Amino acid sequence: MEAALFDPDDGYYTTHASLGFGGDYVTSADLGPAFGRTVARGIADLWTQIGKPAPWDLVEAGAGRGILMRDLLAALERERPDAARAARPAIVEVSPRMRAQQSLALEGRDLRWASVAHNLAPIRGVVFANEVLDAFPVHVLSRTADGVREVFVGEAAGTLVETLRVPSSADLRWRIPEAVPVGGRWETSPAAEGWVASLAAAVVSGYVLLVDYGGEESELLRRAGAGTVRAFAQHRLLSDPLAEPGRHDLTASVDFTAIRRAAEGAGLRFAGAATQREVLLALGIRETAARAATPIDQLRAASRRSAVDELLDPNGLGAFRIVCFAKDAPVDGLRMFAGVRAEGAARYP
Repeated sequence: MEAALFDPDDGYYTTHASLGFGGDYVTSADLGPAFGRTVARGIADLWTQIGKPAPWDLVEAGAGRGILMRDLLAALERERPDAARAARPAIVEVSPRMRAQQSLALEGRDLRWASVAHNLAPIRGVVFANEVLDAFPVHVLSRTADGVREVFVGEAAGTLVETLRVPSSADLRWRIPEAVPVGGRWETSPAAEGWVASLAAAVVSGYVLLVDYGGEESELLRRAGAGTVRAFAQHRLLSDPLAEPGRHDLTASVDFTAIRRAAEGAGLRFAGAATQREVLLALGIRETAARAATPIDQLRAASRRSAVDELLDPNGLGAFRIVCFAKDAPVDGLRMFAGVRAEGAARYP
């Protein structure tokens, strides 16, 4: 999975990634500026929580085509010019292909780029990552009658196939919950957990805000061991994730229980969690402007409302998780979790 996604010569993200409506998949930012505008309010709140430092770091990890950072900065300039003036934007990106696209979207902006967050340290401000955790490679474990085995990729008659072997490292056998039945699968991502820990090490004061699809361990266990690794191309779910490696996106649902464990183990404090729908509503995404006066303005307004509906869809993007961690920063009173803090805390015991 790591080779298929990140191989320097043939990896999906390094050479073939195609995002947006004309590509393989869309993110919330592709639906228009409403997502960035609303998240900017939450980020401005976090800046206020740490005392409005000037300067402060606004760091996006895995920024895709750069349109979310573009929308965030534009929204801050309109709604919170004090925060915008003090911000030092930066992007953590490993793909030269993505960096080139980000440069186009953010042309004229004074930005820093880095391959790892450590190169931006010490970070004082907010680190934001939208749909990054799901792109980290996972180990696939299977419970068999002979014990825990790991799913490897082998070759048979010129085709890539799955094969079960002894886990590649001894500690992996302890990562599969007892509740996974015989024949069931479980994915674990030490790489994603290590990445979150690296963010914690780079941040000296501020917040880490993560948005992705997945669930708590208890929720993922309801799949009865079905597993979540899947492949996408041209907005379609592919039947064989092993076919044509490097030509399509590979992903797996995020285990947010493991992510919280890694974050707290690295010195971060849990500050809140909710669905994307809950957070965007709390931050006022439904706030309307003046009534459109002309037919074309009415059409534009209808298009914006449709985009917001997609962002809030409880069976789609609205079900994504938004999780916030803090370091040397307050964890109470965050507007983005207003009314759901207790619920979020219950999800993350």
